[in-house]
Amino acid sequence: MTSGFAGRVPTLWHGPGIARRMTRQLTAGREALVIADPAAVLPLPTGRSVRTRTLDTGRADVRAVLAIAREMMDRPPEVVVAVGGGSILDAGKIAALALARGHLLDYAIGHARLSALTVLPDALPPVDLVAVPTTLGTSSETNGVGILTNERGSRLIVGRALRPRHALVDPWNFSTLSPGAVREGALEAFLRIAGAATSVQRSPRADSDAVALGRALLETAAHDAGSPSGRQRLARLSGATQRSAALRGGDPFSARHWYLANEVSSHLGVRKMVATAAVIGAVWRRIGAGDARWGDRESLADFWARVAHAVALPLDPADGIDALLERWRIPSPPRPAAALLHSIAEAAEQSWGGRRPMLHGLDAGDLRAVLGDGRWSLRNAAAKAGRSTKEGGERDGTTQ
Repeated sequence: MTSGFAGRVPTLWHGPGIARRMTRQLTAGREALVIADPAAVLPLPTGRSVRTRTLDTGRADVRAVLAIAREMMDRPPEVVVAVGGGSILDAGKIAALALARGHLLDYAIGHARLSALTVLPDALPPVDLVAVPTTLGTSSETNGVGILTNERGSRLIVGRALRPRHALVDPWNFSTLSPGAVREGALEAFLRIAGAATSVQRSPRADSDAVALGRALLETAAHDAGSPSGRQRLARLSGATQRSAALRGGDPFSARHWYLANEVSSHLGVRKMVATAAVIGAVWRRIGAGDARWGDRESLADFWARVAHAVALPLDPADGIDALLERWRIPSPPRPAAALLHSIAEAAEQSWGGRRPMLHGLDAGDLRAVLGDGRWSLRNAAAKAGRSTKEGGERDGTTQ
């Protein structure tokens, strides 16, 4: 069960009660460290060889990662079990680099201070990682990606050494999620493949998998997000974005909305999907206008046309995604002041833009223009139009 792992994809276990059964089985007789969100309801394994460390989601930053790493080095575990949302899973994955040869953790932490993107030297995972998600959409349980929060914001670390050995998807762990949290998770998974679909460097297999997953995510979120089976299906579909061909292509940075949303999230202190909701429509309007720096217009239009009809959304991609956000009641932050929008644009250029491949060719002026066209502008315009209609009706004596 734990031999011969090449780090390509984790073993996926799913079903009611699977998290409890498999954590006990995978830690039995082994030195284990469990890193868990204190709000997690999963009955955690206990015993002389099992240690549990709680980590609050809001404090899963570089200091917490280093503290966990020191604990691992003082008493190296044979298996690490991470239980929680994406930030908890990422913290466990990154901290486990302390057990790798060649000072891999030092490299990751140091490079992340200088650059928003750190690509690790190719290496196998240094320890068996068991990921038990309690939120939907991040796919951290199945990918080789970790988000590290340091003094400069959220930094991206990528490498095979971060990929878990086992992913335990249990619908019981999603039972306390609010409907809004479920919709945000479905949206995150959907936009991951939609962003990849904006690349022209795609194979027919990648396009086919992306469309199938996109339809399934939209339909399940629309019709079955409240049931345990529906939530488990959403979790499996999110993981499938990493396990299928949907994200494969010649441009690994094609989901360009993510990088701008990352800076919005960091500067405004809002959840990543709230920040994404603020900018995704504006990014897709740029793509629709033919700005290839953000993505390929025909590729996005083709993908959207093949998924939108499944849930009766407008066929224009930008109009359609705005309609989906409204239908799913995804919140958006209020429009920031002009100076703060400028700061976000500057930070996005410094971290991801210019000659960097993530937002290649885009400068602060380009990014500021997209921010200015964000969802907050649409809502302000709608509110203003509503006030004008009301005032006109009052002058005409037609209001009720």
